[in-house]
Amino acid sequence: MLTPRQQQILSLIVQLYGELEEPIGSKTLLKESLLKVSSATVRNEMKTLEDQGYLLKTHTSSGRIPSFKGYRLYINHLITEKQPVNLLEQDSEAFNMLFRERSSNPIQLAQMAANILVELTGYAAVVLNRTAVKHYIDEFRLVYLNDNSVIATLLTDQGHVESQLFNLNFSTTKEAISQVSDLVNSELNELSLEAASQKLKLTIPLLTQRLVGYQLNFSSLIDKTNHTLQGHRYYVIGKNNIFDLVEHKSGEHIKELFNLIDGSSRMLQLLENRQNGIEVLFDQEILNNHLNQLTLVTGTYPSNDLSITVGLLGPTTMPFDRIIAMIEKMIEELTII
Repeated sequence: MLTPRQQQILSLIVQLYGELEEPIGSKTLLKESLLKVSSATVRNEMKTLEDQGYLLKTHTSSGRIPSFKGYRLYINHLITEKQPVNLLEQDSEAFNMLFRERSSNPIQLAQMAANILVELTGYAAVVLNRTAVKHYIDEFRLVYLNDNSVIATLLTDQGHVESQLFNLNFSTTKEAISQVSDLVNSELNELSLEAASQKLKLTIPLLTQRLVGYQLNFSSLIDKTNHTLQGHRYYVIGKNNIFDLVEHKSGEHIKELFNLIDGSSRMLQLLENRQNGIEVLFDQEILNNHLNQLTLVTGTYPSNDLSITVGLLGPTTMPFDRIIAMIEKMIEELTII
């Protein structure tokens, strides 16, 4: 647990590192802030923050930069505390123009908002919209074909039917499949597709092994149904700005970023898993690396029967208070209750 002063110093270092883009030392911290403590006190607090993993000491300077752990604590505090931040005049004017366009449909408004974010920041943006309607399982049945094949059929509460052939790598019987069918149907009945997917992957294989002596996994049928029902549309704005997002970039890293933002399964998964509100993801949560240079800030909100996510991809040194204030304003204005 950090003391209030340590939290203040960490926040100042995140903000100053974003502005100056160089390691922050105690002299810079005192010069650029209203801290009323000695240089020695600041150095001791910075050393404590480093020892606890919130700051990193660079090889080329006595100053410190935020670590992933430090950024995560700062962002969580910034979002949960909801400190009021006034939009810059240019940001406010740009968004006011957008919010007057109420005749546009929700998807067009989201794309317009993403365009404004790109113009104001110089970053890249992505937009994903998908249906927000929840679907529940009404019935699950297995049809025995032969000792090595079954057809699984799923009926949702809204009348959608999906079927899939499963070829088994072991021999079964009609009686066993009937028992499994009744078991799975009773376990999944009235569950949402999301809950059913987890149960089919984790619980039901163990239950079928206990019942008939082998594990059966029908989760791919749920995934197939979800893909059909949760259709989405994906857009990219400001893609070429990626070249300016990271320092010391290699050709492989740039290629990785372009592949990511081009609607890769990884990006779609990241956006589909976002909750309503604002979330911030860093390099190791996006591409599983530790370059600490890339950040994805997302704003997700409901609009009619859609769930819309606008993501802004920029450097870790971005001014988070400004970016979050813009996306909060966007969500507030574009959410249709």
